[in-house]
Amino acid sequence: MKKLAFWVAGLLVLPMTAATLHAATGTIKPGAPWFDTSGRRIQAHGGGMTVWKHTYYWFGEDRSQTNDPAKRYVACYSSKDLVHWKFRGQALALADPENLGPHWVLERPKVYVNPRTHKFVMYAHLDNAHYRLARVMVAVSDHINGPYKYVKSFRPLNEESRDIGQFVDDDGAAYLIFESRPTRGFFIAKLTDDYMNVEKTAFIHAPLEGGALVHYDGLYYVVGSHMTGWRPNPDVYATAPAITGPWTEFRNIAPPEANTYNAQSTMLFAVKGSKKTAVIFMGDIWEPRTLWDSRYLWMPLEMGNGTMHLPPPQPWTINVKTGETALKQ
Repeated sequence: MKKLAFWVAGLLVLPMTAATLHAATGTIKPGAPWFDTSGRRIQAHGGGMTVWKHTYYWFGEDRSQTNDPAKRYVACYSSKDLVHWKFRGQALALADPENLGPHWVLERPKVYVNPRTHKFVMYAHLDNAHYRLARVMVAVSDHINGPYKYVKSFRPLNEESRDIGQFVDDDGAAYLIFESRPTRGFFIAKLTDDYMNVEKTAFIHAPLEGGALVHYDGLYYVVGSHMTGWRPNPDVYATAPAITGPWTEFRNIAPPEANTYNAQSTMLFAVKGSKKTAVIFMGDIWEPRTLWDSRYLWMPLEMGNGTMHLPPPQPWTINVKTGETALKQ
């Protein structure tokens, strides 16, 4: 996906110095290059967020140009404040696990912490170059930052699965969200006790991908994007009193002409502080020809009374202890 013109124009005239780094200012800058604490570009595309021992862990596709092209990589970063991220290594470096052929696909990795087995379980979309396999991959580790060992792949609920999303409810129950094209909808499926499989929870009859879910103020909010390949489109949302529904009609989260500010949803993440709960829209600004240069659009959502609004991207700050956010002028 192409970046917004006003962001590109601002970025091109700035030298890549500490002044442009997120870490230098404590500010999240949607659409800007994001650097870790060692000054390297963060490679966590299509990612997921895991909280463990009061620390945030961000997992995503590592699309670094220096990677071995025969392998697929998942990077891990950790943070205490959601702004400054430390590179914890490549949690997964996987050779073709099932003879999938050239240009095989591993996308949208998500990591869950299993409180029963004390294992860390990674799910990801696994496919061949033509996107005909449509399966999820499962890998496991004894350590949150890996290395993760490939276990298996399968079609959840015996359905095709491409884009996947991650959700952990207030009661600790873990869910996988996956798009199933033949059904013209997507599933929200609870993980089994060992996190090695799923069981049906809900099906939402809407041909959407990039599914993301959050529980906020007594309602469940689900977001998805239309199926336009790498091209951006207007993301939409619906609400329900329970995961099982009933779900409302879908509505736009931003003016439709903005095309979600050239981003695609990957996760809705709630930060529950002492004063309020902030819900962050986490999206990817895809650059299909230079995936390593794809950017991230993180913005606090305006929510309440069953409505959700994604404001235009601008720099902002968050206090993870209080849950308060502030836009920077």
